[in-house]
Amino acid sequence: MSADSNSPKSASEAAAQREAAAAYKKVLSGESLSNREQSALKKFERDKEEKLRWQYYGKIPQKHWREMSGRQTKVLHEQAGLYGLPFGGANISLPDVVLALHNFLAANARKLATPDDELMQSGANSPALERYREERATLAKLERQEREGTLLPRDEARDGLGRIATRLRAAGELLERQFGPEAREILDEALSDADREIEQVFGGTDESDPQ
Repeated sequence: MSADSNSPKSASEAAAQREAAAAYKKVLSGESLSNREQSALKKFERDKEEKLRWQYYGKIPQKHWREMSGRQTKVLHEQAGLYGLPFGGANISLPDVVLALHNFLAANARKLATPDDELMQSGANSPALERYREERATLAKLERQEREGTLLPRDEARDGLGRIATRLRAAGELLERQFGPEAREILDEALSDADREIEQVFGGTDESDPQ
């Protein structure tokens, strides 16, 4: 629920404001705050930040919305009119847009859930068509997982592990200086074992290999 900064303050809000003002005064004068005063000041600042956040949500300049969307003003106006989404004005109310967006999704749920692929919509059945549908479903799942950050491309995982190994090898030089070559050898052997495990799990780096 949004906070209205123009609404009259309740007795508890007024008391919290007085307590925070007294705490601020003590801070400015160099005095220490009690645990109660520290907690009251933190709560007051959190509440203030929450109210400001809702104020900003309610009036997002279209310039900022345009930059976030990557669309020109003309396109935003066209989309606003076509889909009934309230982001065509000089300022955009994020709560209004969120509500309109979810209303749009609810009203068009069945249409949006219908795949565009005619083969996916076809009522016909055959082993080849069934395999095709399974592959499409698998691809859709992988794309969703990648967007959600739960699926990491193999080459990115290899690169990340390679960077970690490079740092560990650099640390091996420090170990050698402090504890002798034996310590460096132990780390190098462990890293070589790790390289073999990575190679076994992720395979070669040939880009022609299937991911």
